[in-house]
Amino acid sequence: MSCPVVITGMGAVTVFGDGCPALFDALRAGESGLHALRGIAVARGKDRSAQIEDPRRAGTWRLSGMAVDAAREALEQAGGPARGVTGLYVGTTGGENRALEDRWDDFLAARRALESGADPGMDDELAEAMVRFPIGVLADVLAHRLDIAGPRYVATNACASGTIATATALLALRQGTVDRAVVVGADHLKATSYWGAERAGFVGHDLRPFHADRDGSVLGDGAGALVLERAADVAARGGTPLARLAGWAVTCDDNPHAIIPPEDGASNAEAVRLALADAGLTPQEIDYFNAHGTGTPLIDRLETASARLVFGERAGQVPISSTKSLVGHLAAASPIIEAIATVYCLREQWVHPTAKLDRIDPALTLDYVPLRGRPQRIRAAVSNSLGGGGTNAVLALCREDHAPAGDSAAQPVPDVVVTGTGAVSRLGDGPGALEAAYGPNTAPERQRPFSVLDHIDRSQGYHYLSRCAQLGFGAAAQALADAGVAVPLPAEGPLTGRRVAVVMGTAVGGLSAMAETLCPHLSTDPTRITPSMSLDHGPQLAATLVCRAAGITGPMITLISGPIAALQAVEIGRALLAADVCDLVVAGGADAGDVPMRATARLLARRRGRAALEPVDSAACVVLERPAGARERGATVRAVVTGAASWSEPLAPDRTDAAAGALARCLTAVGTGSVDQPHLSYHLGGGNLSDTGEVKLIASGFRAEALGGAQAAGPLLAAVAAVARVTVEPGAAAIVSAVAPGGSAAALRLASPDGRHL
Repeated sequence: MSCPVVITGMGAVTVFGDGCPALFDALRAGESGLHALRGIAVARGKDRSAQIEDPRRAGTWRLSGMAVDAAREALEQAGGPARGVTGLYVGTTGGENRALEDRWDDFLAARRALESGADPGMDDELAEAMVRFPIGVLADVLAHRLDIAGPRYVATNACASGTIATATALLALRQGTVDRAVVVGADHLKATSYWGAERAGFVGHDLRPFHADRDGSVLGDGAGALVLERAADVAARGGTPLARLAGWAVTCDDNPHAIIPPEDGASNAEAVRLALADAGLTPQEIDYFNAHGTGTPLIDRLETASARLVFGERAGQVPISSTKSLVGHLAAASPIIEAIATVYCLREQWVHPTAKLDRIDPALTLDYVPLRGRPQRIRAAVSNSLGGGGTNAVLALCREDHAPAGDSAAQPVPDVVVTGTGAVSRLGDGPGALEAAYGPNTAPERQRPFSVLDHIDRSQGYHYLSRCAQLGFGAAAQALADAGVAVPLPAEGPLTGRRVAVVMGTAVGGLSAMAETLCPHLSTDPTRITPSMSLDHGPQLAATLVCRAAGITGPMITLISGPIAALQAVEIGRALLAADVCDLVVAGGADAGDVPMRATARLLARRRGRAALEPVDSAACVVLERPAGARERGATVRAVVTGAASWSEPLAPDRTDAAAGALARCLTAVGTGSVDQPHLSYHLGGGNLSDTGEVKLIASGFRAEALGGAQAAGPLLAAVAAVARVTVEPGAAAIVSAVAPGGSAAALRLASPDGRHL
């Protein structure tokens, strides 16, 4: 068993007020907190919301304030002192990009002025809104205000983002990457999310999960936070565990549709089973099921079917309730708030009700705890989350006195190997095109634009989805082919789809294209908005397209941690292999050089008095495996990943100077044990590489500037180039490193596959 991890602190900001006590009182009362929608034009009479109306929660940067307060409450409850490394794990779907969306007309005016040669005339707030538009910047703001130095990750898998952030933190604690984890889920309602969801049929007139007359969900504002620690560390410092976070699982639906899940519940049930197996629990020990509970007809049927598949004849004896029926649908914050509600129920030995459930759908025949909570013996519970694009994410929780003991020692992460690479860059498609980045001459740009139809048949419709998703899929398709993986993967055999994971990183995803499409309509006639204007641009869709085309149903994770996100994807992929939740990982990064992000780069560069590095279409992917698995599969090993690390200093998000301390720490971490060996250096993002401690770096000749503004894909494109070099040079090693605004850095060490690691 894995080393036990416990929850020691919880914090919440919801429609009921600040703090967990306000949330717990609401759970006991069983009354919905929904009210009239404010500040957004109403679509088709759907005028309910769970917006926070406290005047203290007003202002442009209200979301970061909510998230900081939730985290501070959790940290205060956890107490201290906490020793070692603290990691920050954030889940969000929109971050603070509402600030720029609300001023899109001003943004367009500044762009027009710049194009005409006039002064854009930007005020400070508009400039800051541009800086904070990439949603991962929310984590930089939180780290700065909370003074947290350490690994920093941002997950964005739609409404499952908070659960995936929690699962990533749990994995890091088990493997010794961090000693304490602060997990935050935060989102607030904005016009683009309301109108996009309403047009897609997701928003209803009220939120009544499992009700006979339910017709959709109701969106709102919220932030939730958890503090996680290893049980042994808590005992050593005399801390108080609130509950055991016993297990996790993430799966991807086996379904051809890019967004809508199948209602048979099979993929969700598989995630529940895997989470219980990870926890060392059986379905017979689960006494409470905290549902995703959106109030949409399909999801309620899906979760009912999932519970039947997991619990069998016992399904009617397991209480199921929806926290969203009380607090509203809070996007990435919901999974954290729901985990907090589940912990409360565990500790109180009581289950909270599903509000407004005065008439249960006769087709749904399980126990949904209608209207009133009740005492309930709860040994263990599950908290279930789903995310658009096919994500199923589940946490298993239990009382500290009802848990397998486990091994108290953290489990180190072993080496993994690279068996395939793929690249899309301004130099061309394929890893070979990156050879043009070596040498002093100006690299020629590609002659033909990237087309996803070079990698998949037009009938699949991938060319209609966001450019970022198409780019990520193109690089992944190359990498899988290079690794000799035939797709679609079979359901049975040595390598199956359920034993493959996809981890993608991005700086912006398709969110800029979505805003460019939606915002002009919001200021003129929002009724012209169509479902595809929002659904086709989710930042998680690159991973979804890879899973759909390749028949992958294992873990699917999207990181949106800025320019280092793709290197972090490799880091997380390596951790997934070490945890044996998969046998192969497709790890990648992608970003599109679209019009709004190019304009943002030019406007901010002008304001700072420097040359603009404009974003360009870019993507890179690598296939990772355990050495034994690659050998058994007969794969060609191209390189060995002997180390991967990321670190962030608590700098403000507009700090564009290099994070020297973070960079030095990453270089030392990946270079440990190889201090006498010179390493070919592949570095992006500026910074001083001279302060590297004992790690020896030599120039590789690779010119990162040849990639242009590759954003999150840039460092992984450099890694793909480095793999090609160490593959053909016996005994060679390379270190790929990158720094990013907000104080972040990441590094990756690659070694030649000369037999020493295989």
